[in-house]
Amino acid sequence: MKNLILTAAIGSTLASPVYAQNSVTLYGIVDDGFTYVNNAGKAGAIVSMVSGVLQGSRWGVKGTEDLGGGLKTIFQLESGFNTNTGALGGGGLGFSRLSYVGLSSDKFGTVTVGRQYDTIQDYLQPTTMNGNWGADFSHAGDIDNSDNSFFINNAIKYNSINYSGLQFEALYALGGKAGSATANSTVAGGVGYTNGPIYLTAVYESAKNPATQFPGGNFVGNQATPSANGPFGYVGNPANMQVIGVGGTYAIGKAMLGLDYTNTRFGSANGTNSSVLFDNYELWGQYAVSPATTLSAGYTFTAVKVNYLASSNRPKYNQFNVMADYRLSKRTDIYFMGVYEKASGGAYADIFDGWPAGQSTTTNQVLTRIGIRTKF
Repeated sequence: MKNLILTAAIGSTLASPVYAQNSVTLYGIVDDGFTYVNNAGKAGAIVSMVSGVLQGSRWGVKGTEDLGGGLKTIFQLESGFNTNTGALGGGGLGFSRLSYVGLSSDKFGTVTVGRQYDTIQDYLQPTTMNGNWGADFSHAGDIDNSDNSFFINNAIKYNSINYSGLQFEALYALGGKAGSATANSTVAGGVGYTNGPIYLTAVYESAKNPATQFPGGNFVGNQATPSANGPFGYVGNPANMQVIGVGGTYAIGKAMLGLDYTNTRFGSANGTNSSVLFDNYELWGQYAVSPATTLSAGYTFTAVKVNYLASSNRPKYNQFNVMADYRLSKRTDIYFMGVYEKASGGAYADIFDGWPAGQSTTTNQVLTRIGIRTKF
């Protein structure tokens, strides 16, 4: 009898399904440093401690559950914070950066729902200097969201598997407004292609009422004198936003070159029926001087067309960026950033939309920063 019971127990164990080990990972980034900005509005030149520039300071937890047959459940919760004050980022949200759950298939791709990155961040950001080296290098105050100034709520996102280097993504965000299926909604899509040292991408995004949808963005209210607030001062409270972007990178030994272009259009801007268009052109590169040291430099030209102002008013921004990064270990690095911006066409210089200081009182502005970042 004992042998029969033992045999049955063994048989039952062998018949049970076997799943791969599941995982839950706690991770984070802590970034802080000293930033100097000249011509910072009425304050003049200032030096301040600023958190989360090279990368936003954050902590998060992510995990997977193997469901068998190449299918698994995935989730990620990520919260931003200010290193200097301990305050939550994103307007005090518990998980201001990411909060999603979904299913991932080895054969069919990944579907996720919740608060997420958009296609610009997923596909275009890797081709930009700010996407690789920090917020201070953003395009005209991150007018195109290539530095993820805001995230997408109520998003349903599909990301394909890799087809011999080709991947694509589609996103739709429900507006969540009673009585309307499309109000405050977002539609986005993108495609990326990798072949050895080459990466190429194209993205599209259309959002209704972006200032309402994305309170974490840099949008400002309607301004009587738009140019007093730099790039976003021309935008006001737009009815819609459309971004088209293309970019690419090419690795050459220890070096990498990046080139990208975005066109951002805001409709019904500043309380008018007219639009505002931003064309951003960027060329940048980096070089690994040693296993521990990387140098980077880039140039961004931004041309603005404000259709509700006189045709002679065509704001332009020329921005020059430099970066030096030294890795103390696999987890910790120290870095130096430098930015010079020259504005024209009725605009004042305004590095990253005046953050952390304020718009320049002239057409020139300089920013420098020394910082430290550690990951866990």
